This record gives sequence, structure tokens and C-alpha cells, in this order.
Amino acid sequence: MKTLKTVLNEEVYFLEQLMKQAQARLAKAPKGFLRIVKKRTWTEYYYKGAETSRNGRYIAKSEFELVQKIVQRDYDEQLVKTAEKRVNAITEFLRIYDMTDLKEAYRKMNPHRRELLITHVLSDEEYIREWQSVEYEGKLFIDENQEIVTERGERVRSKSEKIIADKLNMLGIPYRYEYPLVLEGNVKVYPDFTILKMPEREEVYLEHFGMMDDEDYVENVLFKLATYEKNEIYLGVKLFVTYETGKRQLNTRTLDKMLRKLFCDT
Repeated sequence: MKTLKTVLNEEVYFLEQLMKQAQARLAKAPKGFLRIVKKRTWTEYYYKGAETSRNGRYIAKSEFELVQKIVQRDYDEQLVKTAEKRVNAITEFLRIYDMTDLKEAYRKMNPHRRELLITHVLSDEEYIREWQSVEYEGKLFIDENQEIVTERGERVRSKSEKIIADKLNMLGIPYRYEYPLVLEGNVKVYPDFTILKMPEREEVYLEHFGMMDDEDYVENVLFKLATYEKNEIYLGVKLFVTYETGKRQLNTRTLDKMLRKLFCDT
């Protein structure tokens, strides 16, 4: 879910692009004005310029493109004016919105005074710190022989999961490995990665499917995805996946781009 600031900044960008396109058309637009005369069964168009009569020059059907260009020009002029007002209004709103951010009151406090505060409005940094400090019991490891450990010192089940965990850590994306999630019917599952999406403070899930060339494994994957869907955890919304086969390994470049796009872009 996008934050209000993100939505408004995206609208500002959209409006600025719209204005740029309109201004490019205006630079090539014809001068003069259009007079429209509505008859009983047809419409007549007259062009009024510096060298025309008071009523203007009649525009024949062969020159109808001139009519369209003048109408487009008039619209573009209004569009630019209205869009500028909207951009200014959004910019001013965002300025005041930032000034009245409740988390700013906390940030401005002396660090020693912060320790004495009882606050219900945590800064993003404090929220992440508390979220990551939660203790939990993950899924049991049956194979005690092989140990694959992440940069954070967590034990994971595969080299690919280590790659994902280390990449999340490197990008500063808060995560928990195999944090228990209770679904409908008191069914407990352990998503590979529970990720804290900021600044929304929303928990989403990343599953790695490492044996997609195994038919039985794929059946289990489909069952797991269906279970998530029944609990309104939809693929591409709150659930994201990576996958590989024996011949097609995890693409680290694609992984990096995906994680940056999903969790680092604002």
C-alpha cells in the first residue's frame, strides 16, 4: 500500500509531464481565435486573426485541421494553468504535512531526553528496531550436518536463501527468517522471509521455491499459494516469490533489481 506522500509525489510527476507535453504543443500552435456558428443542421467555423475581418475568415472543410489545432491550443492553455495550480497546492500541502509529522517531535528531542519519554509515536528507525528485536521460534532444522549461515548469523536451509537474506541485509530491508504465521483454521506456516515494508510499516512475505523442476515439489508450491490466497495474501500484493531449477539458478542480478524496486524505491 502506497503512502499518501508517495501518491501525491507521483501525481505531481504526472502533472509535470502533462504540462511539458502541453507546452510543447503550445509552442507550435497557431495564433488567432476561433468563432463557431451553429446552424440548423451544420456548424460553421471562422478564423479570427490580425488580418481578418471582424467576423473572421470562413474555414473550409479542407482546412479543418486548423480548427482542431486552435481547439487543442485553447484546451492546453487551460490544462497548463489548472495543472500548475494543482501542483502548487500539492507542494504546499506536502510542505505543511512534513512540518506537522508527529514523528518530527520525537526526532527533535535530545537523545538523553528521548530515553525518558513514553511515546506512542515511534520514528521509523525506532519502529524497525523494535520489529527486528522480536524473539520467536522458527521452523526446526532436521538436517544437523549441513549449516549455511547468513551474514547476520542466521541458519538457513539453502545457499539461495543465504543469498536472499544477505541481499536483504545489504539493502537495509528489515526481515525475519521463517517467522511463524498463523492462518485461518489455526494453521501455522513459516514463510521464508517476512519483510517489513517501509514506510508503510506493512508485513509482506517472500518465498523462495528452489526445486521447480520436481513435479511433487511444484504440487506443494501450488497448494501453498492456494492457502495464502484463501487467507487474502495475494501474489504480487503481499506475497512475492523467487524460484529456480537444477538447470536455471537464482539470478542474483534480477533479485537485486526486484528487491530494490519493491522495497527501496519510494
